[in-house]
Amino acid sequence: MNQRTHAWIAIRAAALLADEKECSGIVKLLKPFVRAAAAGAWLPDKGDAKIGGADTDNHVLKMEPYSGPQQERFTLAKPELLKKLGSERAMAAFLAADKVLSNEWWEAAYKADPKPGQHLADRAGALATTITDLLIMGDSDLANLLPRPFPFAEELDEKCRTSREQAAMYLFMQSHFIADACMPCHCDARKLSSYANGLHKELESHWSTKIDSFFDEHRLAAATETPDAVLEKAKTVDKAFGITFKNEIPDLVEQDVWLEIIYICRGSFAVASIIAPPDQYPYNSTARAPFDEVLKAKPELMGEIDKVALHDAVLNVAITWKHMWKRLGADQQ
Repeated sequence: MNQRTHAWIAIRAAALLADEKECSGIVKLLKPFVRAAAAGAWLPDKGDAKIGGADTDNHVLKMEPYSGPQQERFTLAKPELLKKLGSERAMAAFLAADKVLSNEWWEAAYKADPKPGQHLADRAGALATTITDLLIMGDSDLANLLPRPFPFAEELDEKCRTSREQAAMYLFMQSHFIADACMPCHCDARKLSSYANGLHKELESHWSTKIDSFFDEHRLAAATETPDAVLEKAKTVDKAFGITFKNEIPDLVEQDVWLEIIYICRGSFAVASIIAPPDQYPYNSTARAPFDEVLKAKPELMGEIDKVALHDAVLNVAITWKHMWKRLGADQQ
């Protein structure tokens, strides 16, 4: 996804949390810094950030058919995946209604082959742990927002404790990887899904053109609108994609960020296989799937893909942030 799209997703997720009103602390943390979302949510795609956790492999979990040992580990029947996704995600409804992928497709094994420790779920999960550590070591201003006190932090030098600005930046950065899991081409190992082969780049450009240029990096950073006005502006983009949100954010189905992203990526791989069906674009083929042919010429499918990717990117970020925040208030084990 492009910079404008990533910034909008992060801000729209903050607006969703604000509308729900269940986790007021995280809203108070994020809202004053929503203009910084342009930097934080896009930081993982900055060229000079690739030396850290923004390494390119951390942005993808590209799957393909698998015929090796333990195939049962990498087989996930359609009803089981739908259960893992829950009922509130647009992806679940889209896959439930799909007639393109056969039962045989769903009965087959699919697996990614990432470098050890380097893929979307690893990065989102690692950031969840890092952000939790940053929050509980928060300075006095940040500590006042948390669901409960963490007395050990008071023993630390105030200069060594996390500021609200730093915590917000890391949350915006995490949103990038959660959103990338909703991009079908990030989860499909076929050559047609590589950025240079057209479909990937043009689909992301299609989304970006539907989002107000207000969310461009430099324009947002220089904006003089109040944080409330920025959140409201993010909400106006919904109609461009025909999406609506309930003022109720569901719980993380698996109660584990890493596992949740794994299932979202599996769903995105299925979505990619609907966009470019494997009987026409085999998994071992180097053929391109032209954007104009597979999506632009099919406006109904295009609209559904818009909803699946953009609705769920926003919702998944909000779900994850809410889960992490509520864990802070859970009783100590």
